[in-house]
Amino acid sequence: MWSVLTHAMRRRRAGVAWWILSVVGVCALLAVAYPTVRDNHELDKTFANLPPGVESLLGLSASNLLSSPIGYLNSEFYANIWPVMMLVFATGFAAWTIAGDESAGTLELLLGNPVSRVRVALARYAALVVLVAVLAATCVVTVATLGPSTGLNRGLPIDHVAAVTVASVLCALAFASVAFTVGAATGSRPAALATASGLAVAGYVLQGLTAQVSALRSTQWVNPWHWLLAADPLSHGLTVQAWLPAAATCAILVFVAMPALARRDLR
Repeated sequence: MWSVLTHAMRRRRAGVAWWILSVVGVCALLAVAYPTVRDNHELDKTFANLPPGVESLLGLSASNLLSSPIGYLNSEFYANIWPVMMLVFATGFAAWTIAGDESAGTLELLLGNPVSRVRVALARYAALVVLVAVLAATCVVTVATLGPSTGLNRGLPIDHVAAVTVASVLCALAFASVAFTVGAATGSRPAALATASGLAVAGYVLQGLTAQVSALRSTQWVNPWHWLLAADPLSHGLTVQAWLPAAATCAILVFVAMPALARRDLR
């Protein structure tokens, strides 16, 4: 299993290197831009009358103003850009793990070795988790390094930065696990990508609407975006709501994917 995991990571190392540079660049740009927003009370007044749904999606509140480090990081990064970046990476990797390699005709070559489908699938999912952890660590280190020089660390513990980074990654992994399961069950990479992407977009839209449409609030308990944004880990740290539902969803979907992959014929 270890050899399959490392093999998957080696095959994706060039892409991951570019992703690391991208994460560093986006975090650096975010940090450098903060001094232009810091202590800008006129900007706070402008954003004070946003609809509740928009405030929810941006992670803003009366206590987390845009000019504060928490409000700025939430609204400009952790409530949108960072989860979406991780969604793109994780969903693309998850769709490749089984369905992408199967469509390319290279999965059968790997399975020609004395290794089962289930072990290959689990090892490649583990590779996904390791790689998103690398990107998460890159994000935390970059924000922590640039925080003192830009004021982003003012009243913001580094463990809360780590908490929101991890919670966002788990949100992305929940949707990526959908792509993994659909790909394992169907062998279709387009179906895996479309299903996971569609659910991610629908969930984000629903999260914005539930603040204004009470009839939709019953959908919150199954929405990874709600688990992330309502928990507000940048303010409160890594609470149970911020990580447990998403982690449990990932485990359930991977568990479902294994028999689905084992039973069907490969293309």
